Amino acid sequence: MGKHFGDLAFVRGIVYYALSPHEQKPFAGAFKDGIPNMFARFRQSGWTWLPVFLTGIGTYYCVEASHKAGQKKNPNDFINEVDPNA
Repeated sequence: MGKHFGDLAFVRGIVYYALSPHEQKPFAGAFKDGIPNMFARFRQSGWTWLPVFLTGIGTYYCVEASHKAGQKKNPNDFINEVDPNA
């Protein structure tokens, strides 16, 4: 038999083209086309998620401020307190 699995059949009329990875430009058009496209996509889809995101941030900071205010002690509760060690 002597043939390997990839060499079992030969098909005529098919031409394979390949480009070496060393010949490709990985950042071709990234700055010229990619960054402006990023802003265009943000402008189109920002209306979908931006209000929800800002509402979440506002809610988070409001709850954190309320929690911090609730953790403070009232100084008027300790006006007449006597030091037990004195």
